[in-house]
Amino acid sequence: MDVSAYMIAAAVAQMARDDAATAAFAALDSRNQAALEQAADLPETDLPSFDALAADEQALVHRVLASALGTDAASVA
Repeated sequence: MDVSAYMIAAAVAQMARDDAATAAFAALDSRNQAALEQAADLPETDLPSFDALAADEQALVHRVLASALGTDAASVA
């Protein structure tokens, strides 16, 4: 098998995996889309400023952000 045939076979196999994953998650994607459409009409609540949070709440915000964004010593909140 030459390199071109190998690359084509690999691309076809990857597309088949992508199609299978899309099919496997189609029902979930549909439910997510329906939930997003329902939530579009919900009013947003006013959130308190970071400074208005208690010390333990601020620490929780920092932990969640560090978990989500990593810890590169940059202040994000």
